[in-house]
Amino acid sequence: MSDLSREELRAHLSAVEAQVRAALRIIAAESKSVQQAHGALRADLSAALIRLQSEMSEGQSEIQTKLDRSLAEIDALHRNRKLTTAIMAALVLVFGVTVGVLAGGSWFFLQQSSGNTTAMTAPNQSSADAGDSDQGFIVNSQ
Repeated sequence: MSDLSREELRAHLSAVEAQVRAALRIIAAESKSVQQAHGALRADLSAALIRLQSEMSEGQSEIQTKLDRSLAEIDALHRNRKLTTAIMAALVLVFGVTVGVLAGGSWFFLQQSSGNTTAMTAPNQSSADAGDSDQGFIVNSQ
């Protein structure tokens, strides 16, 4: 092995020190660029998150508006169904009464025209009729 002189050793150490300093400057520059990129990325992500939250709230408000409109339409349809049901019930009732009146009137006129009228009168309370088998009713057949 060769012995290095002090001067050579100092020169060698100075060269190594210069290389280390250059490497540290490169690392520092890279670190700053990485930090700047990291800051820019963080700002971009924050802006994207804010946009996403804004879009979500707009979408939610649109959905809420559509839901409110649908509920209002459902309520209106429910009221219309109740009204229609009441009208239909009234029509069925009027139809039933009309059919009943027509049937009763027809039966009455048929009985009148055929001459077979059976009239029921109030019970007779006379003592002579107390023993009748029709229990006090007078039945008139014409």
